This record gives sequence, structure tokens and C-alpha cells, in this order.
Amino acid sequence: MEFDDSSVPIFVARQPIFDEYQTVWGYELLFRQAQDAATANVTDEDAATSMVIADGLTLALHGMSQDHKVLINFPGRLILKDAPLALPKDRCVVEILETVEPSPEIVASLTKLKELGYTLALDDFVGQSGFEPLIELADIIKVEVLDLTRHEIFELRNRLALSGKRLLAEKVEDKETFELTKSL
Repeated sequence: MEFDDSSVPIFVARQPIFDEYQTVWGYELLFRQAQDAATANVTDEDAATSMVIADGLTLALHGMSQDHKVLINFPGRLILKDAPLALPKDRCVVEILETVEPSPEIVASLTKLKELGYTLALDDFVGQSGFEPLIELADIIKVEVLDLTRHEIFELRNRLALSGKRLLAEKVEDKETFELTKSL
């Protein structure tokens, strides 16, 4: 009997997300090609997300508190194909990649997810215009602060504070930035 040896191992990084008290709030699941890979080399966003959903979610949830949320990146094509519906809405947050354009079809798909009770997060937001429809739908806006000045972080926070959305600072690399974003 021959066995199909075409299976490819996948690795899922579980990056912690902390609240303002440095307590784990949840985890972002990140696709990796190798066990020792520090970053992803994703050539097919759809395949990477599909592998995280199909194989990585079960592995990642093992040993994780039921209270912790799990954020999973979704490219536009998978949002349009209703792929997030495969996830448990009480545990998983649909993370809208920064490459997703807010077309009427995307907005309709995301609206459907919201109506079904899914939590949505907008990824890697740095203040770019044109994303107002996604900001309106998102429950969480992940603000990438790495390349922003203190003034830009403050201004962006003030702009987004009007939306009433939960803000999540990402790529916080030092104590000074942590303290600044915590204070905001």
C-alpha cells in the first residue's frame, strides 16, 4: 500500500496579546513555514489562513484558557467565501488584513458576520484614508505603532477615540511606547 507523502507540516505561532495590566487577553495565530521561523513568508494568504483554520486552531487552543480570544488573519477572498463561519464566534476574532479593500462586497460579507455575532478586528491600521467602512464595522482596531512618532500615535488615538472602538496597539517594542499606549 502506498501512502501519500505530499502532506506539508504547518507551524502556527501563538503571539500573546496583553491588556493594559500586562495580563494575557488573547493570542494572534500566525502561520509559519518552519518551526524556527520568526516571520512568515506567505506567498498565498488564502492557503496560509486555511491551514491555520483547518489544522492550527485546534493545536493553538490546546492548553489555552477558555477566556482567551484568538485572532486569525483573513484576506479578502476568504472573507467573501464566508470562511470565517468555520470558526467558533465566541472564541475567534476575524482579523481583516490591511490589504483588504472596503469594496461593497467585502462590507456586505463583514456586515453578515457582525449580524451573526462575530467580533471583527481591523489589522495594521496607521491612519490611512479609505478604510472608514471597515473602521465602522470593526470592534477592534489594531494600530501599528512601530513607525509612528509619539505625536502621530496621540493624534491617531484621538481620531479613533471618536469611533468608540477598542484600540489595540501592535508592534510595541519598548517600555516607553508601552507606557504611552497604555496611558492612551
